[in-house]
Amino acid sequence: MSYSFVRGQQTMALDERRNLAYLEALKKVITPDSVVLDLGAGLGIHGLLAAQLGAKRVYLVEPEDIITVADAIAKKNGFGDRVKCLHGKIEEVEIPEPVDVIVSVFTGNFLIEEDLLPSLFYARDRYLKPGGVLIPEAGIMQAVPVSVPNLYEDEIGVWSTPHLNLDPSPARSYVSQSIHYCRGELANAQYLAEPTKLMALDFYTATSTHCNVDVKATISEAGTCHGWAGWFNMLLGDTWLSTAPHEPLLHWSAAFLPIDPPVDVEIGEDVSLKLQRPPHGDWTWHVKFNQTQQQKSTLFGVPMTLKTIRKAAHDYQPHLSDRGKAILYVLSHSDGTQSVESLSQQIRNEHPALFSNSQQALNFVQNLTHCFA
Repeated sequence: MSYSFVRGQQTMALDERRNLAYLEALKKVITPDSVVLDLGAGLGIHGLLAAQLGAKRVYLVEPEDIITVADAIAKKNGFGDRVKCLHGKIEEVEIPEPVDVIVSVFTGNFLIEEDLLPSLFYARDRYLKPGGVLIPEAGIMQAVPVSVPNLYEDEIGVWSTPHLNLDPSPARSYVSQSIHYCRGELANAQYLAEPTKLMALDFYTATSTHCNVDVKATISEAGTCHGWAGWFNMLLGDTWLSTAPHEPLLHWSAAFLPIDPPVDVEIGEDVSLKLQRPPHGDWTWHVKFNQTQQQKSTLFGVPMTLKTIRKAAHDYQPHLSDRGKAILYVLSHSDGTQSVESLSQQIRNEHPALFSNSQQALNFVQNLTHCFA
């Protein structure tokens, strides 16, 4: 569900457990003189809570058009004079003054999954006053080897079960190379060891979200290991909020990093996990047991033809297709001198095979200009 839809915001905006934790953190720092930035505001719930607590001024920054709904909610609740809505990414808008507090929800599933934290670091460096406050201020990734037979069968084992007299098993290797994000499905996971800290980020000082960790766990419960469960804890004021599988649900999902086949483990056995992910890159997890080891990567969770792989190579020399040429023409001529109708007529004349009628060409131009102009 896209963040541009109100329905897509529902589990976040109305997440009572999360919002109460944010509210308690805000209560400790908001004063009548506070200037607050709600970064990636969505419907603006946290910024509006700051206004409700008496903040002097609140800036809601949101790249999606849903900011218009946040503006309507602010006015509906009587905060229209103190809440300012800015439409765009934080790197694109201009906040007219330094801020005392930055409140954000830029911790994606498994902390770094959505690659939003660099925008928080940008906002911190550009707009936060010396001595200002970040909410949240830190995050810690954790993981533990787990036994989850039912989840494993539903997500991975099912691909080796005949379906209508067909054998779908060639697909199994792809789902076993994927991270499965679970809301509730990991609640009954059997922890086979104590949870292990993977990576900690202090949002006041962090500059990178590159993950490259190697940890070890000692098995405390014998069983079948189906993979590792991963989650994060974040610090809100003086309270830690956890997305761990055994905690009450939040809108975030815990992660399941499978291995295939599963491995039986005994008490006292050491199991290691090497987890890597560069910013905007693929996850890779290498799991080592006493007698065996496995490596998985989301890079191989998506089927790729040789042609696709070649396109990803550093020495690939790209050539624009006709569609690419049409895109280039539209973007290079979106300088305020031509209407979308004029642009659509031009690309239809130059690329008649791409568009069967004028409406298709017009839709093509409108979609491009909506995204980039």
